[in-house]
Amino acid sequence: MLMNNKKENKLNKASANNYLLSICIPTYNRPREFERLLFGLAPQITGEVELVIRDDSTDYATQEIFEKVKARRKWNFNYLKGEKIGVDAANLLLLERARGKYVWWFCDDDEMRPGAIARVLELIKKYPQISFMWANFDFQKLGNPAVVRADGFFKDGNEILDTLGLNIGLTSTQIVKRERALPSLALAKKHIVGFSFAGLVPILYIISQPGDFYFLRGPYILCHPTTPEEFKKSFVKMDIIENIAFSSYGIDFYDIMMEFKDKFSQGAIRKILSVNFASLWRGMLVAWVGGWDTPKGKRWRMFKYYWNFPEFWIAMPLFLMPLWVNKILFKIYKVFFSHRKWIFGENSKPLFK
Repeated sequence: MLMNNKKENKLNKASANNYLLSICIPTYNRPREFERLLFGLAPQITGEVELVIRDDSTDYATQEIFEKVKARRKWNFNYLKGEKIGVDAANLLLLERARGKYVWWFCDDDEMRPGAIARVLELIKKYPQISFMWANFDFQKLGNPAVVRADGFFKDGNEILDTLGLNIGLTSTQIVKRERALPSLALAKKHIVGFSFAGLVPILYIISQPGDFYFLRGPYILCHPTTPEEFKKSFVKMDIIENIAFSSYGIDFYDIMMEFKDKFSQGAIRKILSVNFASLWRGMLVAWVGGWDTPKGKRWRMFKYYWNFPEFWIAMPLFLMPLWVNKILFKIYKVFFSHRKWIFGENSKPLFK
């Protein structure tokens, strides 16, 4: 149940509905990461921007940090504190509660680089017809954007899928015109199962229709990927590490893309699903060797979905082998790549550690 009271939910009614941008942040038990995000945001917040936060944390540490950081600032904000509903439901709730013309979803463990909000506001004012923007990111260091291309408009939704691939699903990159996203809420809510990419539905809904879509090269976001250790802590059940994330990518992502299969070209849909499965089965295999367990029946359901992709026929023999054989093969793989620079004169690193 959502808990609303005066302390947790302060609204600046005088300026309601006049915001250009709502920064929407779902958070759950990450007070240190949340504090880091707030300190990066603080100098960039103007009167044209509001913060909308859904805090599902099991204690009040995150809210206390927010109160402390904003104490000397006049922020427009809506702080929603409640029980855990999952990141997908939280993102959709934030879309509903936001009051800005545009919504920028942002992960609580990523960082917004200086100048990001100013650049987005500049574009909103210059091109008010834009319905979707994608802000580039990098991992851990600056100057190495995930997608290399110049600032500018995408031709259409097919080009977005082709250019961004799986990167389109990173929450912190997504900026949408709210009124264009709201009609997709009913469909999005049908796909809520905790973490299932339901938040991607509004994006696909918007870019599957005629409109103006913009690429922000940046990078404007510093992404801090969830570590294997964090995943393990989240998914340990009865001494078995359930590989829930892989079923989300393998099954839920596929189901959502199929909702829009007639809205994009067959080539664009097939390419993104092919890339998804290529990374998925490798991750599943490495996790299996490392002691993770894909939830019962989910692995075979994934294979049923992807059997007509070439990558399936590469993956299948490995998954049919006994676990001990795969462990040996994985050790050989790690040794090979650790010595690759001596064999080929290259400075390569293993794809998986």
